[in-house]
Amino acid sequence: MNNNPLAKVIRDAFIENVISRPAAAVAPAAADPTAAILRHKRIFLFERAVNKFLINSGEAPLPPLPENLDEKNLLTFSLQLSGYIRDAQPALDRLTAAQACDPDLINLYQAAAGYSVACNHQIDGSKYVFREHCDYRLWKLRLTNGVEHVKFNNHGFIINPKHHNLLLAMPFHIRDTQEDLQNWTFRFLNHSLDNSEIFGGRADVFLAHFPIEQPRGEKFALSLQTIRRPEDFFTAADMRFVSQNLAGFLGSDIRTDEQNRICGGCPFDNETFKNNLRNLTIVSYCAGAAHAHRWVNALDHLASQLYDRQTVKDGLQNIFVISYAFLPIQQHSKYSGVHFMSNYADDTLRKEPFIKMFNPELYEAVKYRPSPLPVRMTVMPDDRNRIIACNLPADFAVRNADGGLQPLTDIENGHHMGLITAPNANSNTDIPFKLFKNIVENATIGRRGREVFQTTGRAIGSLSQPLAVLHNYRRIAAKD
Repeated sequence: MNNNPLAKVIRDAFIENVISRPAAAVAPAAADPTAAILRHKRIFLFERAVNKFLINSGEAPLPPLPENLDEKNLLTFSLQLSGYIRDAQPALDRLTAAQACDPDLINLYQAAAGYSVACNHQIDGSKYVFREHCDYRLWKLRLTNGVEHVKFNNHGFIINPKHHNLLLAMPFHIRDTQEDLQNWTFRFLNHSLDNSEIFGGRADVFLAHFPIEQPRGEKFALSLQTIRRPEDFFTAADMRFVSQNLAGFLGSDIRTDEQNRICGGCPFDNETFKNNLRNLTIVSYCAGAAHAHRWVNALDHLASQLYDRQTVKDGLQNIFVISYAFLPIQQHSKYSGVHFMSNYADDTLRKEPFIKMFNPELYEAVKYRPSPLPVRMTVMPDDRNRIIACNLPADFAVRNADGGLQPLTDIENGHHMGLITAPNANSNTDIPFKLFKNIVENATIGRRGREVFQTTGRAIGSLSQPLAVLHNYRRIAAKD
C-alpha cells in the first residue's frame, strides 16, 4: 500500500541488521550443491517478499545482498520484524488502519514465518526449530494457592458447558514444561486469579496457547488477517480447537467432517444453547485476543448449522471476552466484553506500540487522556463491549519475595499485562488492578452486562462502586 510508513522502518532495519552486519568469511554450504540451492531459494523468497512490500509502499528495493550473507542475521531479522515496528514511534504515529493490515505486510510476515521454518537445522549455531500451522496446546489449571503455584494438566479432562469456565487465551510460545508454564502464566496473570473460591472452585480454568515451534511471523500474520476479515476468518487450527474442546456448548456428541460440516450429534433446545455460552468466559492478552475472536467465528460457523440466526446471535453475545492490549476490531462484536489497555497520559513518541500497530485509529480515539480519574471508559456502538483505558504511572512497581519494591521490567509503554494483573505497590488506590480483578471474577461466575461491575467484596477492596466511578468519568468527559 503506497506511503505505508512502516516500509522505511523495515528497509532501514534490514540494511542495518542484515546487509551492514559482518558477512560470513566463507559462503556456507559451498561444498554441498544441494544445500547451496536450498539456501539460495529460501533467501530469495524472503528477499522477494520484503522488496514487494517496499516497492508497493513507494520505497526503493533493497540493495543487492552479498553472496556470503550471514544467515544468522537474516534469521534474526525475520524473527524481530515486529520489534522493529514496535520501536518506530514516529512511523506508528502516522499509521492508518488500512496500512496496519496491508495485505503486503501480512504476506511479509508469512514469508518471515516460511523463512524461519526453512532455516531449521540449516544454520550453524542456531537452535531454533519452527513449524507452521501448529495446533493449540490446552491445559487445565489446578489453582490451590494462586497462579504463582499453579499446576497444569493436559489430558483426561473436558470443558464442561454446564460448569463456569474461564479460558485463558495467551500469546505464549513456550515449552510444555511445568516450570515454563508456571513462570510465563504468573508473569502475565500475577495475582488476578488469587480468589480460590472462584478459580478452581466455582469455575474451571484452562490455558490455551500455541507451542514454542510456531514462527513469530505467523502469529502476527494471523492477527492481521483476523483484523482484516473479522466477520468470518478462522484457520483450520482454530476449527480443530473449537471442534475438539468447545463443541459441547453447541449440542451433544457433535462431530464435524473435513469441510467443517456437522455430521453427527444433536443440538440442544435454544435456551440451553444460549445458557451454555453464558458459562464461557475468555481472558486474553495481545494476540491471544485474536485467537479468541477466531474461536468465536468458528463457533458461529458450527452453531449456524444447528440453530436459527437470531438464536446464534443471542448465544454468542453471552460469551464474555476480557482482553488486555488488543482492542475490539468490530464496532458490533459477536461477543460481549471489557477490553483493558494502559498508556501514558502524555504518549508523545511512547505510544502503546502493539495496540497502535494493530488498531491505530481506535487507539487514538479511546486512549487515556489527562483526567482527575485514573481510567477512561469508552462504550462501543454495540453497547456490549467497553474499553477501559488506564493511566500508566511512571512509578509502577511490584513487591518482591522479601516485600521490597521492584519496578516491573519491559513494560513496553503499557503493553505488559502485569500492569493490570499485579497490584501497584506505589498506589494507595490501585483502581486498574482492582477493576480488572473484580470484572474477571464476576464474568467467570456467569455475570454479564453491567453485572460484571458489581462489587464482589473480596476483590475490589476499597473501591466500592467501580461502575459508578466509570460513569462519573463519562459525565465529566461529556462536559469537556
